[in-house]
Order: sequence, then structure tokens, then C-alpha cells
Amino acid sequence: MVIRSVVLWVHVLCGVMWVGTCASFLLAASAMTAESDEWREFALRAAPRINRINVVPALVVPMTGAGNLFSAALMRRTPFPPAFMGIVALKVVLFFFMGVMLAASFAAERSMRESFAESAEGGTAAARRLVRLYGTIATLGTIALGLGLWLAGT
Repeated sequence: MVIRSVVLWVHVLCGVMWVGTCASFLLAASAMTAESDEWREFALRAAPRINRINVVPALVVPMTGAGNLFSAALMRRTPFPPAFMGIVALKVVLFFFMGVMLAASFAAERSMRESFAESAEGGTAAARRLVRLYGTIATLGTIALGLGLWLAGT
């Protein structure tokens, strides 16, 4: 029972960490003028760190999610209702798109660094793309966390 609780909490905390890092970037970026040197320096310093941090939950969430599903199946000993499996499937799809967005954020961050080295305008466009990617990750992750709460009640 203790292991099951630990796995569940690690799963939830990793999801919250992934959403929180992206949302924090969005919040901080929205507090600055997009064309300012401060914003450029912030994006150049924060984005690589956020991307590296987000690799951890991207690897841990599917493992702990599978563990949670396996544990629930052992405790239940009857087939899951179709609605439950539908929500799990939707969470898997959301996770897949979040992973795609994370991979794209690595590419956008690399493009941003290269573009800022050449000109401020090109780097700003790449940084805006990074903001949209983080916004998408935060939105999808929030939906997934909400669906997880719904699953916890079933």
C-alpha cells in the first residue's frame, strides 16, 4: 500500500512539475516586454534549464502511470469500465502531444539561441514560438491533471 501511494504521488508531482515549469516561464515572460534585452536574456537562460528539467517528468510520468494502472487493476480484479479506459486513453494521447511539444521546445530553444546570435528579430520570433509551445504543454498538462483527479474518484 505504501509503494502504491508513493508511485501515485511521484506521478502527480512530476505532472505538476512539468506544468509548473512551463507556466512559470509563461508568467515570467508575460511580465516583460517581448523585445527587451531583459526578455531575451531571460529566455536564453531559462529555456534550456526548463527543457532539461522537463525531461525528468517526461520519462517518469509514463512509468508511474503504468504502475498506477497496474496497481489499480490488481486491487480491482474486475475489468475497468469503458469510461475509465477512455479517460486513461485520453491521458495517454495528451501525454504523447506533450512529449511532441517538449521535443519541439528543444528545437525552438536551439533555434532561438542561433537566431539571437544573428539578429534580435529572428530570435524574438523563435522565443515566441517557445512561449506557444510551453503554453500548449501547460494547457494539455492541466487537462491531464484534471482527468487524473477524475480517475481518482472512480
